[in-house]
Amino acid sequence: MTTSNSNYTCDQSSIQLEHNTETPTPKCEIKKTKFFHFTLNEILTLLCAAFLPIVLGIYAAITTAQEGKVADERRQFDLEQAAEFRQQAIYDKFLDDVYKLEKDGYLNEEKNPWAFANARFRAAHREWDAIRKADILQFLKENQLIGIKPSIKNRAVKKGDNIIRLNDLNFDNISLTSPTGSLNSLNLEYVVFDQVSMINARFSFVNLRETSFSHSRLNNVTFSDSSLAYASFDSTELNGTDFGNTNMIGVEFSNIDLCTTTLTEIQLQQIVFTNSILPNSTICGQEKTTSSKLFNLRHISTENIILF
Repeated sequence: MTTSNSNYTCDQSSIQLEHNTETPTPKCEIKKTKFFHFTLNEILTLLCAAFLPIVLGIYAAITTAQEGKVADERRQFDLEQAAEFRQQAIYDKFLDDVYKLEKDGYLNEEKNPWAFANARFRAAHREWDAIRKADILQFLKENQLIGIKPSIKNRAVKKGDNIIRLNDLNFDNISLTSPTGSLNSLNLEYVVFDQVSMINARFSFVNLRETSFSHSRLNNVTFSDSSLAYASFDSTELNGTDFGNTNMIGVEFSNIDLCTTTLTEIQLQQIVFTNSILPNSTICGQEKTTSSKLFNLRHISTENIILF
């Protein structure tokens, strides 16, 4: 029996051994995905290494562009400020020059034609912007350097001598308006704007009574809530000019093309036309309304009227 059990045990061991030999335990293997002999991790590493300089370059370019834009804006601001200070300095110097000229007697009647004053004015005028040109007109008018009222001498009307001449100057884009609106009109009576350029100018609540715009360029000018009573326009360019609701009593238009000019029916009745083309393309020789006839009688001295 002993022998038999021993043999049986041996048989089990040998069976187990045989089984292990035939079916060995499989080993666990991790398969790595490969692209063109590169693993995914290797490809990601290469991409990061390649794109990092590109991203940094783009960031640097954007930052540089932003800094350049800020620098350009700052530079433009500095240039504008410098130009503003320069113009203001020229403006202030001209005011000082006027004071000195007045103090030294260079603005007196015997100094006519006031060469020094006009030379300094024109030199400064070339440097000013439209805002200062408007301001200086008010200053000149308030100090009676322009817009001198006509006087009666020896039974005749004598035009006032303007100390400062405005002819041949540029007043484009100028804006003249009363600071109080309809309460008080800006006073520019009797000012002579002959042979000047005033393209795109704006007049609002301005008293322009008996002014002169002869041989001037007033294209695209706007007049609103103003008065041009008895003003004169001779050979004046008025393309696209809008007279709005301006008082036009006694205004004289001579040798003017008004085809593109805006005028109301009331204004057309107030104006004296001589050899002009009306907005409806009608050539007008000379038409005088009742208000225009009053303009002609206004200049007749009572001493020249003979009563029968």
